[in-house]
Amino acid sequence: MSATARMELHISLREKLSMGLNSAKNKVNKAVNQMQGKLNSLRSSGAKMLSAFGAEIPQLGEALALLTNPIALVVAGVGAVAAAIGYATKQANAWWESMAQINVTAELSRDRLKKLSDKLLEIGSRNVAPLEEIPKAFNRIISAGLTVKQSMEALEPTLRAAKAGFTDIETVASAAISVMSSSGEKVNKVYDILFATVKSGNAEFKDIANYLPKIIPLAKNVGFALDETAGAYAALTTKLSAEQSSTALEGILRSLSNTKVVGQFKKIGIDVFDVKTGKVKPILEIMKQLDKQMAGLTDNQRMKKMASLGLDQSSAVGFGTLIQDIKGLESAVDASKNSQGALSKAYQDSLTPMESWKIVWNQIQVLIVKFGELFLPIMTNAGNKVLDMMNYFKKLWNESVILRDYISYLGTVLEWLFLIATSGMRALWNGLKMVIGGFISFYSAVWNGIKAITGFKGSFTDLYLKVKPILIWMKELLGQIASIMFDVFTFDFASAMDKIKNFKFPNLKEITAKVMLDAKNPSDTDLVDDPDGEPDGGMPPVTPSSPVDDANTISGGGQAKNLTINIGSLVENLSTRSQEFNQMNPQQLEKAMTELLMRVLRSGELAF
Repeated sequence: MSATARMELHISLREKLSMGLNSAKNKVNKAVNQMQGKLNSLRSSGAKMLSAFGAEIPQLGEALALLTNPIALVVAGVGAVAAAIGYATKQANAWWESMAQINVTAELSRDRLKKLSDKLLEIGSRNVAPLEEIPKAFNRIISAGLTVKQSMEALEPTLRAAKAGFTDIETVASAAISVMSSSGEKVNKVYDILFATVKSGNAEFKDIANYLPKIIPLAKNVGFALDETAGAYAALTTKLSAEQSSTALEGILRSLSNTKVVGQFKKIGIDVFDVKTGKVKPILEIMKQLDKQMAGLTDNQRMKKMASLGLDQSSAVGFGTLIQDIKGLESAVDASKNSQGALSKAYQDSLTPMESWKIVWNQIQVLIVKFGELFLPIMTNAGNKVLDMMNYFKKLWNESVILRDYISYLGTVLEWLFLIATSGMRALWNGLKMVIGGFISFYSAVWNGIKAITGFKGSFTDLYLKVKPILIWMKELLGQIASIMFDVFTFDFASAMDKIKNFKFPNLKEITAKVMLDAKNPSDTDLVDDPDGEPDGGMPPVTPSSPVDDANTISGGGQAKNLTINIGSLVENLSTRSQEFNQMNPQQLEKAMTELLMRVLRSGELAF
């Protein structure tokens, strides 16, 4: 191949390769752009969805806002940790308060009490009873006189018996401890027998727990075992109520402990006691013998034979009820004797689908208590440090005369400062009261003076009616200000602020309207002119001359008006009537002059 051909081939291959690479690049860019668009769309949709959730659930919105703010997130995290530590410490402290109550009876060392606490937490973590009830149940058991070991053995069966019997721990624990004490049986067997009694009889666990423990001591005194006594009680409850069964069984036991009654039983061929051992025969065997003696008798014969035994009413009811169903009695006694595992089965049968969550919550509570226990020593040490500091200052106070004197002097100085401050405030207030009192006295004097002047003639009444609204306005305004200042100087700041917020300037227009309305309907006839409108004396009016000195008359509501009266007209009038005045006595002259002045002022008012 020639050099030219090879060059053309290279150029052709390079062009094809370049075209291929560009095509591949374009396809890759297109795919990447499509993927980026889908990611952007998904992110936008997710943001919208979270925003919608945040709008519907405010707490979620706040949480999402925190996620976008690192500082707020850190602060919230620190706050959450502090709150968790506080809650855990509080729960741990409450737990150890219960343990302290237990230790009043148990009297354990700190280490042994800690081991007991761990054991109680372990038991609580696998039972449905609330965790806080565990120490209370243990305290109830140990307070009955049991040892720590016995109480620990009785605790978990008691918790499960309360759950299986659907009753409270207090009732269950009381019944078990009473039966244990009177029968000598261990707690597990006691609970198994009690639940076998529930299954064989027709009574609730709480009724059996209330009545059966009262019968056990009497049964043991006669010689009957716990299982056969419980079986007899269960058989009675199938025919009688729980209370009636208790009374009937007590009657049976009293009769069998009575030598006279036992002798009467022997007369009819019933041996209550075993001749070889001297012990009382099982109750089932006694009832079988009695049933055999009663077989074939009429009702009347049966009653007579029962009466011959010397039984009281309750024991007769008990014997008669049990021999009616010997097979039922035998079945109940066998169930009590073979009751092992009855509690466990009853407990499993009593569990509901949600009980597992109660156990989960108890386990969480256990973790919280253990976490809080880590911080209890810190709190204890901090409290001890504070107590040490307080004791130090208490000791210093008791031993240091200088410190006591210094604090005493300081208290005296503070007392003086307080007296000075209060005296200054009191003096300031008294001064203010004097100023306000002086103003009120001045105002009253002016007010009374104007009222006295207006009593002469009606022209001054008009002047009084114009001045009165202003005086009333000032009175109301100063009254509000004085009330606020009084509250301030008496330290009633809340009342002062309330009055400042509600402060309103008196309405002069409303006050003026009221004054004018009262003037139109007066109650004081001294302020009213004569009905004919003419003053006494019949003197003609004096007309004012034209204003002089270029004084302007200003019209318009609420504005001041200037008026100039030429006194010359008044003098001229007096001159023309001098002869008339000369003929008057002083009283008449005073009256005439007063009326003349009234006419001048009244005529001047017309210019307004």
